[in-house]
Amino acid sequence: MDKKTSDKIRVDYSRLMDLRIDYAFKLLFTKGDPRLLISLLNAIFANKKINRIIKSLTIKNPYLDKESGEDKLSILDIRAELNDGTAVLVEMHLYGLGELKAKTIRSWARAYGEELEAGKSFASQPPTITIAFTNGTVEPLGSASSTPEDKIHRLCMIMDCEDHTVFTDAMELHYIDMKAFAKVVNDAGGINSEDGLFAKWLSVITQKEITNKTIIENACQEEDIFMAVSTLALQSEDKYTRQAYQRRQDEIYFFNKSMFEKEQAERKIAQVELRLKSAIESLLGTGNTITEVATMMGMPEHEIVELLPQLK
Repeated sequence: MDKKTSDKIRVDYSRLMDLRIDYAFKLLFTKGDPRLLISLLNAIFANKKINRIIKSLTIKNPYLDKESGEDKLSILDIRAELNDGTAVLVEMHLYGLGELKAKTIRSWARAYGEELEAGKSFASQPPTITIAFTNGTVEPLGSASSTPEDKIHRLCMIMDCEDHTVFTDAMELHYIDMKAFAKVVNDAGGINSEDGLFAKWLSVITQKEITNKTIIENACQEEDIFMAVSTLALQSEDKYTRQAYQRRQDEIYFFNKSMFEKEQAERKIAQVELRLKSAIESLLGTGNTITEVATMMGMPEHEIVELLPQLK
């Protein structure tokens, strides 16, 4: 490592763009030096002990082709092809966690379907990998309890249900919980040396949530991370880049706000419906007829009848 990368980088962290905002993430990792994305991806794979070392990659068109005019348009944050032909899809998600599993699987399926070239055998098709950075935990079906550390990086593949061996390497889904990572780091006051490059990259991506900025400065001892933070600092001070970033930041804020208000409204409606069902159940339980209950509740009889299957 040269002296430049060994020196502490002096950055105004309050001015750095937040890499959890997809605009900033895409700008750094697709418009900057390709070594940055290669380093990040290699760190992700190494964190799960996957025997894959990327030597080079090509940034591809992020639009996934629509099979028909009625199909929903899918636009990825980053779409790349590795030196061995493997396709990698990377997305940053600060909202829509409830639909994330379905969304990432759908994106994987569409991308995987596009990769096979005419005249080639199905067996020759390289894998497609999806990586989703999330602001919360993506739980599997029937999930068992686990520690926050276990939930930071979840790797999902197609496996045999009985002996748990990997059935095919065609699908590889990575879910990286940035919120859980920041909490673990802040609670511990730092990252462990054995956590490796993965944790260092994540500390930079989540730097807005990391309390102790010395953690970021220490991560910059890595040449690629030093380059990333230096590039991000320059990008953050560009007038037009800053304006575009702030517009996207505002869009995400107002979308999250509207989603939160919608969830609150739906929760209140659910609470009212629960109390309503409880009252109807109580009245019917004391011997009142449906007609009498409808009169007491000020509801049409057919609405009472429709609720009957939902009552205990």
